[in-house]
Amino acid sequence: MEPHRKGDLTEAIVIAELKRRDIPVSVPFGDNERYDLLAEDDSGSIWKLQVKTGRYRDGKVLFKGKSQHTNASGHTYRYYDGDVDYFLVNCDEVDGLYLVPESEVGSSMSLRIADAKQDHRTINWATDYDFDEQWPPSGSTADDWRNAVVDDLREHGIDVLDARESDAPYDLLLRTADGTLYRTSLRPGSVSGGRVRFDTGRTNAPGPSVIDLVLVRCQGTGETYLIERDAYDESISLRVEPTRNEDTRTNRAADYTLNRRWPPA
Repeated sequence: MEPHRKGDLTEAIVIAELKRRDIPVSVPFGDNERYDLLAEDDSGSIWKLQVKTGRYRDGKVLFKGKSQHTNASGHTYRYYDGDVDYFLVNCDEVDGLYLVPESEVGSSMSLRIADAKQDHRTINWATDYDFDEQWPPSGSTADDWRNAVVDDLREHGIDVLDARESDAPYDLLLRTADGTLYRTSLRPGSVSGGRVRFDTGRTNAPGPSVIDLVLVRCQGTGETYLIERDAYDESISLRVEPTRNEDTRTNRAADYTLNRRWPPA
């Protein structure tokens, strides 16, 4: 089945599942919105949902956290970056429906169903995202998540200036005790393949001449990581799980935690 037809079928199935649960749902007119559906909970709160087709592979439900469009130059990909509140993932192969916060998803995500050889804290268990267990949402939106990170920074004694309402290419200005300002991009991270990964696309374009630091909050590890923008060219990932072979080129997540990296050297 062609991808767009499969997407339409998944969306129809999801709408039927929401209606079966007596959840009010609306579909935006046209193709101008980043989200697929609006759903209302019992309190009257409205949530922007992006429907995704999950595929079952090797004991895991896999889905993508970015959209694909085709133009004259080929395929282009775009992250949702706070434009939706949750991904609503349907997987026919396991008869599963999952609700995943957008802030926890990078370019892709896997939800484990089968038992793993080793139970690691970075595993995203499908049962933790089961729709009927997660609906209605707890109230965490993209803005709530960002505000929580800012609060966390301030609890660490870091002076934070919020630039998200401006036209600046960065999200925050972080100020050290001696008055030095660091232009900082705030990004959600997720764990995939034993690594913390995040969307580097937005920070890649401005480059180190405009962005000094990238602050990555990963729900999967419960940690905030601080990365200097000039430490990588196009992408970087942080190793969470140990490797069989010791390699000096490995970027260990533990070395990039906020407590260890602030203030920058």
